[in-house]
Amino acid sequence: MKQVILLHNPGAGDEDHLKADLIRAIEAEGYGCVYFSIKKEESWKTQIDQADLAVIAGGDGTVRNVLKELLQRTVLDKKIPLAILPMGTANNLSKTLGIDNLLPHEQHIAHWKDSRLQPFDVGVLQSADSQDFFLESAGYGLFPQLIQHMDNKDTSHLENAKDELKLALEVLYQLVQSAQAEQYRINADGEIFEGRCILLEIMNIQSIGPNLILSPFAKTDDGVFDLVLVEEDQRDALADYIQQLIDEKEAAFDWKTIQAKKITVDCTSQYMHIDDELIVPFKNPILADVREKVVEFLI
Repeated sequence: MKQVILLHNPGAGDEDHLKADLIRAIEAEGYGCVYFSIKKEESWKTQIDQADLAVIAGGDGTVRNVLKELLQRTVLDKKIPLAILPMGTANNLSKTLGIDNLLPHEQHIAHWKDSRLQPFDVGVLQSADSQDFFLESAGYGLFPQLIQHMDNKDTSHLENAKDELKLALEVLYQLVQSAQAEQYRINADGEIFEGRCILLEIMNIQSIGPNLILSPFAKTDDGVFDLVLVEEDQRDALADYIQQLIDEKEAAFDWKTIQAKKITVDCTSQYMHIDDELIVPFKNPILADVREKVVEFLI
């Protein structure tokens, strides 16, 4: 019998009910299952080697929290394949992997036996005095500002994830109007780019934030980043594009995209993010480097 370690990020009021449902569904497919709430327990970190599969039940932030621990392991540690039961608001990581967040979790679990392992690259950021990793994206300008504004928004009145994503788009629309353009200089695999932008994103997956697709052709195992830039003179076009998304109309926007394995960025922006976390900007310049096929997800 294959053993599953279930790492769950429970929302308010749903822990006991959903915990029982998840364990029941996993055991019904013939797996052994041990449950941990990652909000309350740390002991999963010492027990994960006993599992054949680690299941992450939560959103993009929960996946990052688990990977933060797993990426510290040595080559001698057991490599654990991962499965995602998407339960967040945006689920951008799951969507890039083709995991449908609208399906009941029972259907995802039932398909594990005939799924395949998908390799996943990880981005590493380094500066003179800092180092971190990212799964989704890292960048400057609009999106870290959006994270800051949404962290201060009261969303308790919103009924579902769709409403929260729409609110995020509305906030982003307002930010586009006032965002200060920042000077940047980029070295992408030896090619130099300079200018002023309101958005600079080093993408490792297809979408970020409120499911805004910045790199539609990004692959999780191609060994390169998709660097996306929105120049100062594209401000109005970006605002129009976001408004069309808010109105649920078909929309298109011509991102400036550069593919590269190693990217050095010098940017004057006071706003920076790594995945869904707002951070104090690294000291310039920063180097973004791909670590190929570090982890594997069941899809």
